Amino acid sequence: MSFQILSDISKQYLLEEDAVKGFRAAVENGQSRLALQILTDVIDAFMEIFVEAFEDSVDQPESSPSEPEAAAPAKEVAPAAQDNAHESEEKPKQTAKKETKAAE
Repeated sequence: MSFQILSDISKQYLLEEDAVKGFRAAVENGQSRLALQILTDVIDAFMEIFVEAFEDSVDQPESSPSEPEAAAPAKEVAPAAQDNAHESEEKPKQTAKKETKAAE
């Protein structure tokens, strides 16, 4: 799968429509500011792709067989943790008393 990221800045200054090729050309020429401007176009294009993919995955949740199995142990652990909490509340806590000596 090959795709091209378009950049107006790369096209204007380097006569190269492909942002990745323009970025590489700017780096090779030592034009760091131009390279960073082109890189922002590349990052924006990637972010659009990720956002679209994320929205598609949220809209169409997949049910996998591992999800119910993972949820079941969590339900079993919670009551046991509550039982331990009640036991610790019922038992009074014993603390060691410190002896203080009067200053002479």
